[in-house]
Amino acid sequence: MNILSIDTSGGVCTAAVLADNRLLSEVYMDGRRTHSETLGVMVDQCLKYAELTAEDIDLFACAIGPGSFTGLRIGVGFIKGLAHASHRPTLGVNTLDALARNAAGFDALVCPIIDARREEVYTATYEDGSLKSHYRAMPLKNLLAELDGKRVLFLGDAALKYREKICSACPSFTVAHPGIALQRAGSVGLCAFDMYESGERQDVYSLEPFYLRETQAERVYAEKQRGAK
Repeated sequence: MNILSIDTSGGVCTAAVLADNRLLSEVYMDGRRTHSETLGVMVDQCLKYAELTAEDIDLFACAIGPGSFTGLRIGVGFIKGLAHASHRPTLGVNTLDALARNAAGFDALVCPIIDARREEVYTATYEDGSLKSHYRAMPLKNLLAELDGKRVLFLGDAALKYREKICSACPSFTVAHPGIALQRAGSVGLCAFDMYESGERQDVYSLEPFYLRETQAERVYAEKQRGAK
């Protein structure tokens, strides 16, 4: 089974092609251009490196969040367009699950943290590859206090941004090397392969971003509704 996977949930934009759980090609870009400008070119490059075309893809997968609201909408819309045109299935992969996959084999807690601004993070904890908590949006200081004393590997853009604060909070806290700390489409594809093998299916119309908390528009609307009462 050939899988095309993308991740546009953060500052980096990444695309990959896999044959089952074997990575054939992966492209990663962290630059000034927007995801909407680079994503199509990156996907074309991945397909070219894998010596495949879009018609050869059996499953389209993307990171659905949490993460950048704009980035998620771009990625989900792009994959839905490809899947609809080719009449192929899609799968949405939680960004935190895919990040945790980057640290497969780590023998302690794995804690991906995605920057949610104002020193808040989107997060979850994993052990032996399994989710051990709910997906949450919370202040970083509360998370560090909750995990104090445990051996934890942090990864994600917030882990790099707040490296000093994390490492000084507890001697058993470690921040992942930049090579695995950020989103990778290859990990999205691996998660999608596992999901598909376990029987999960998703049609193109049900694929939607997972924001975890309200968008700005939703917050403004809710405030107006409260003010009207």
